[in-house]
Amino acid sequence: MRRIERTILEPPIGGWQSPTVRRPTATATLAIPLDALTITAPQPEMLSQRNVESVTGIPARVFLDTIRSPGFPLPVTKLGKLRLVRREAFVAYLQTMANDPASRRAAEQDERTRVAAVLAAAGLEPVPRARTGRDGAPPDGARRGRLPTKQGGFLRR
Repeated sequence: MRRIERTILEPPIGGWQSPTVRRPTATATLAIPLDALTITAPQPEMLSQRNVESVTGIPARVFLDTIRSPGFPLPVTKLGKLRLVRREAFVAYLQTMANDPASRRAAEQDERTRVAAVLAAAGLEPVPRARTGRDGAPPDGARRGRLPTKQGGFLRR
């Protein structure tokens, strides 16, 4: 550490007449390693699919699905493909959803009711689908086909 002494001139109460008051000061230079510093940026005011994971831990796809869901109560600002929501309001919304899972189920039921109403207006009705163990599994009774190749053989599909 290096010590430097300087004198700083202070004006008297009446203004600059003659520099008569002197105050000695000392300055020092400290060496601080970079790994000892923690720099914290302020939280962003708006959440988007680009920064939502670093702020809340929610993946971008889940964020987009949430804000696009019917009945999402917060205003969403659209800038091109970017979707922005106020951070404080979104976090409060997530906390209410975590505290009251019944409201989430009610929102899902409302969505099913709206879909059924749209289908009924078109003269259609929803058909329940039997769930299989895998999403990509073929329906019962379906067989896997074979595709012909240019060499005359078959590829199994």
